[in-house]
Order: sequence, then C-alpha cells, then structure tokens
Amino acid sequence: MKVRNIKSLPIVLEDSAEIIGTVEKAVIGDDFKLAYLVIKRDEADSGILLRDDFRLGEDSVLIWDASCIKSYAHGEESSIYEKKIGDVIFDLQGREMGVLSDFIINCEDKQVRGVELSSGVIMDILEGRNEIPLQKIRWAGINSVMMEQKGSEFK
Repeated sequence: MKVRNIKSLPIVLEDSAEIIGTVEKAVIGDDFKLAYLVIKRDEADSGILLRDDFRLGEDSVLIWDASCIKSYAHGEESSIYEKKIGDVIFDLQGREMGVLSDFIINCEDKQVRGVELSSGVIMDILEGRNEIPLQKIRWAGINSVMMEQKGSEFK
C-alpha cells in the first residue's frame, strides 16, 4: 500500500465497527517501518496510534480498543517520508531516472518494502510509475538515491 493512500482512511473500532476518526498522516521512522499514525477524531482532537496498536488494511485502519489512542499535540515528527519524497533517483551510470514519489508499505508487518519512481507526467501516463524494492536502492546523498538496476525490471 502506498503511504499517500493511508491518509484519510477511517479508523474503525473492531468490536462495534464504529468509525472513530480518520488518518491525518503516516509517520515512517528511520528504520523504514511505519512508526505511528496521526489521527483526527473530531475538529479539535488529534491523537496517535502506535505501530503495534492497529491493523492496516486497504480500506481502513482497525483498532481493538479506543484507549490505545495516545495524546498528540502537533509536535515535530521525524518522518523519513517528508525528507525523502522528491529525491532524485539515478542509475549506477549516473543517468537520472526520475524522482521518489512515494513509499510502499507492507500492510502485514508495516515495513517499507519499496519506493515508487515517477519519471515525469508523460512517462507516468504512458508507462505508469515504477516500483523499486527497498533493497535495490541506496541513499547516495541528502537529496539523491542510486538504484542497482533499472526500475522497470521490478514491476
């Protein structure tokens, strides 16, 4: 699942199927795991759900107990997501392949399994965006990524 698709998912209480909020933001830790979700319960109330306190699904986030929602006061997150989106991706010959447009999360273990590569509007429309497994890339600098092989081979 792409991180951008997690935003706005409903938070559902398992026992009653009651929707108690929506996801406002997914925070990825430096270990490339989903650290927690920032959620919106109503206009004035936000909270966080730690990684072990919810099940991530394609259509919703399932929690077992509303007491697992922790207080959140719009603090600073150290999310790798905001730091890396837009990084330029190069192949090993130094050719620019595109930009990192999203992270792909495994719903079961909440670990980043890959990244999405955007090659520009025209190429994205014609060929779609490529997904590159996380183990095939290395962070080369503050704003750049090197990949071991051409991304289209990993679709």
